[in-house]
Amino acid sequence: MPHVSSLALLLSASLFGRQNSLANLNLPLSEQEWRNLFNSSRDQAVTALIYDAILLLPPNLRPPRSVLFHFLSFSQTVEQDNRIRETALSDFASLIQTSLSLPANVVKGSSLSRRYPLPLHRECGDNDLFSGNDTLSIADFFQSKGLFVDRKDPRHISFSFNNVSFECHNYLLYHNDDPLWLFSPHHDNVCYLPSWQEAFFIAKHIEHHAVFFHNPVRLRDLVDWAVLLSSPDFDYNAFADIKKGSDVDVFADMMSLYCEALFGIQLAGNLCRQLPKGLNAADFEPIFMRCPQRHPLAVVRVARRSGKYIRFWRQYKLIYGVSMFRRFYFSNLRVAITQSTR
Repeated sequence: MPHVSSLALLLSASLFGRQNSLANLNLPLSEQEWRNLFNSSRDQAVTALIYDAILLLPPNLRPPRSVLFHFLSFSQTVEQDNRIRETALSDFASLIQTSLSLPANVVKGSSLSRRYPLPLHRECGDNDLFSGNDTLSIADFFQSKGLFVDRKDPRHISFSFNNVSFECHNYLLYHNDDPLWLFSPHHDNVCYLPSWQEAFFIAKHIEHHAVFFHNPVRLRDLVDWAVLLSSPDFDYNAFADIKKGSDVDVFADMMSLYCEALFGIQLAGNLCRQLPKGLNAADFEPIFMRCPQRHPLAVVRVARRSGKYIRFWRQYKLIYGVSMFRRFYFSNLRVAITQSTR
């Protein structure tokens, strides 16, 4: 994938303290090369994080001023968007505590960004929360306040609060097979999952979108994963127990090994992970990161997907224990038909 390795070298320096990785970047870059890198950083949702890495470079190796301005301007936008989102989350948490005596169980965005050196530089979208059996109460409450609450998705409700999108989930996983989530308070009525449970959910989320929706795993997903598994409080043994036998058991270890090679680091559980014979960490990129843009014709999407399943038949069988034709088309036939008609 174009520029991913260069972006990874920069991120390795700024996020994982591996400044020596910059020696492999072949600096200085031309103005056009920096522009291409900027565009790729936007595609991979890591622009502000790359800007942090650029500031580690000697002035003579940094981008030209015109390109540096693009990095700076975009990073400031990310910061401002995150401040607005965090303020809305704080107001939301306070409101449901006061009015409904409910906690704000936050997943993804803010929960992951707090583990970054500069939390405001992780690009986030909406605020995702787990509300379980209290979802209906939250929906009714905000609807009574005059907000439009979208209830169409059985997995979650969605609405805009303080001009920020929120999703409150009935369940987090995709087949309503959630474990008992162990949220604990962090600050101001905001609660987070323990790191090992968060990793299980994140692995499920990344894998589902990559396999079912055919969305490529982006560099931001890999950075999230590496930051999470590098956290001092990460319990790999607990994580290994919860993922054992699940559809992300091998996938999660494969992603970890790929991150280690990409960023030049060691993650929690490094000595415990072992992929099935015949499967390599390098297989992660062509299988999960190289996905064409969604084609408008269902027949083309099916042909592309089927071709990939045939090409990587052996690897998929090692990852999931069954062929992808059985896993995707047989197990998800009803949903697949629904998606193909959209």
